[in-house]
Amino acid sequence: MKKVMLKQYGDVDVLHMVEVKSPQPAAHQSVVKTAAIGVNDPDVVIRQNGPFPTMPAAIKPVLPHSLGEDFAGVVTAVGSAVSRFAVGDHVIGMAYMATYAEEILLDDSAIVATVPKNLDLVPLGGFYLGVATAYAATIRDGQVQAGQTVLIHGGAGGVGGQAIQLAKNAGDHVIATGSAKQAAYMQQLGADETIDYRSQDFTQLVQDVDLVVNLTGPKTLAASYPVVRPGGRVTSVNGLIDTAETKRRGITGIYSMGYLSVQELETVIALYSQGKLTVRVDRTYPFELEAIKQAHRDFQSGGNTGKKIIVFND
Repeated sequence: MKKVMLKQYGDVDVLHMVEVKSPQPAAHQSVVKTAAIGVNDPDVVIRQNGPFPTMPAAIKPVLPHSLGEDFAGVVTAVGSAVSRFAVGDHVIGMAYMATYAEEILLDDSAIVATVPKNLDLVPLGGFYLGVATAYAATIRDGQVQAGQTVLIHGGAGGVGGQAIQLAKNAGDHVIATGSAKQAAYMQQLGADETIDYRSQDFTQLVQDVDLVVNLTGPKTLAASYPVVRPGGRVTSVNGLIDTAETKRRGITGIYSMGYLSVQELETVIALYSQGKLTVRVDRTYPFELEAIKQAHRDFQSGGNTGKKIIVFND
């Protein structure tokens, strides 16, 4: 089978396609034929610079290694002790640094769940990481409740789009920041108000929000503390919380990690199946080396609206 590997970090030319043997499952393992995978920030950042400094040692990749987190596919083999899955099941989930491959070997403990076979696997290939991060920042750590006001920075991206939908499903008033050309898309997802970060200052337009979800970096995070009401919360996925500042203002700040339990994954799959969550596919790319390189270039260019998905040949 074909698999993308890294022997060093740097620009897109460090990506290489190699041929390796197809995996064979042990008793507690399954093999999934990959249908689609998402292009995500960790793929690009790790490919450029190596593992994040804050990564726990247990999950920090060591060269040579592959890339990729979320995936959708079809189970093609199961070990003798596997009871969760059967050959032919359609599944989605997380396989850290392992999805840039035509087949994925999964342990029985992996965060993977079945999806109805009538669902298109292409958008689901980019579902897990975005919804996991959004769920953590909005539901688990954000603890949103019906009737609250939520400010989501970066509402048009893969994570931001899911955060808007989750907050609206929870019964909240949602304000989302993005570019002017992204406003209509964010409104389609459920944003009640949108702010053009290029021409408008959100600190002058909002105040006393119950929750800020920061998806856009440390500078925006630092500017967000004053708009949170006393007793409110701020979550961030890519900028560390200033604990002295949150304590001074009487608010709660949490650095959110994008993961789901299997039960939480099944919950968001149900929402997706009911049409309460969607994945906008911005662009698809074939699982070919030059196309994958282009996917990384396009992701790095910024202004992402929806997900970039790598689709496998069959």
